[in-house]
Amino acid sequence: MSPRAAARLRIWVVPLALSLLCVLLQALHAAPLLRYQREAILRGEIWRLLTGNFVHLGWGHLLHDLAGLWLIWLLFGGLLRTRAWLSLLLWDALAVGMGLLLLSPQVQWYVGISAVLYGIFSAGCLAGWRQRPLYSGLLLTGMLALIAFSNLHGPLAAEDWGMGGPVLPIAHAYGAAGAVVFMLVRLGWSRLMGRGKTGNP
Repeated sequence: MSPRAAARLRIWVVPLALSLLCVLLQALHAAPLLRYQREAILRGEIWRLLTGNFVHLGWGHLLHDLAGLWLIWLLFGGLLRTRAWLSLLLWDALAVGMGLLLLSPQVQWYVGISAVLYGIFSAGCLAGWRQRPLYSGLLLTGMLALIAFSNLHGPLAAEDWGMGGPVLPIAHAYGAAGAVVFMLVRLGWSRLMGRGKTGNP
């Protein structure tokens, strides 16, 4: 296999692994043990802050989210390296859980990877900003408008379709915000390391 072909295949490692993980957890009916549940977290089950993002209400909910994942990956999957995407996934999942715990005490439970998908979309827009600023800017603006509308007026019908339960727009906001923080920190770190390598102050 040529290096170029191997590089193209590596782009799909993250969505494939994530899809398999979510399918496995759904098949094992792991949601009761892993979902974000405020009361359980306050009792010490802190893994739920992270794992709640990877379990779903049912197969319809899961397929809805996985379709979004693969569509987003078609747009942005090649813009960051595998390690960066994996770091973003873990960070953003935790950011969603912590956002709900600290800023949304009224939310008692949550499941689904949709909030992390908003984070992936945000990170992809920011990663592609330099090469395609107008395209990335329009996509990012549209997503932020959707988040704002959903939080003010409720989710669109397309967001609810096939879910088997209510959509939680505030979680989407936390996912997008977490990704923006991740990308800003990553940019700052890259610039710091670049100055260190060149010997600039």
